Amino acid sequence: MTKFVALMRGINVGGHRKIKMADLKQVIMAAGFDGVQTYVQSGNVVFEGAAAPVADIGQVLEAACEKAFGFHTEIMVRDAATFRAEAEACPYVDAALEPLGGRETKLLHVAFLSAAPNAAHIEAVTGAYNGPEDIALRGNALYIYYREGSGRSDFTKLLTAKKLGVSPTSRNWNTVLKLLAMLEGA
Repeated sequence: MTKFVALMRGINVGGHRKIKMADLKQVIMAAGFDGVQTYVQSGNVVFEGAAAPVADIGQVLEAACEKAFGFHTEIMVRDAATFRAEAEACPYVDAALEPLGGRETKLLHVAFLSAAPNAAHIEAVTGAYNGPEDIALRGNALYIYYREGSGRSDFTKLLTAKKLGVSPTSRNWNTVLKLLAMLEGA
């Protein structure tokens, strides 16, 4: 069995597109996956299943959730090795995944992307923006350190599928670390 992380996009935000995590767990188990665990209300799921392309698993989960909850939501799936590699690729943390240079974990975020955006889209998003954030793209992940918090940042408004050319879903570093611990059985 392979371990996976599913990151749901745009649920339980502002009272819209509500999904209870206990219900989500049941839907994923009914879709044929085992060891299903959820973390917080934003749609973070760790589960096990037969080795398969993550895009196929994402489609299965999206269809099952749409049938169960009555609306479509994008779901980014990563196998455990990819999720760990994306965490380790963060330029703002050390080898132990601790933030560097006095950075705070609550201000560090990862926008997990459905695919690597092309250079023109990245330039359009980052090139025209002069905010205080530190921003780095590594493959299918965009790492953002919000110096003044994500709630106050104009950069957050640029993290859209239309602007990036690919779908994003963001998680703060504390959530990334918790999901890693869950993948490792801690």
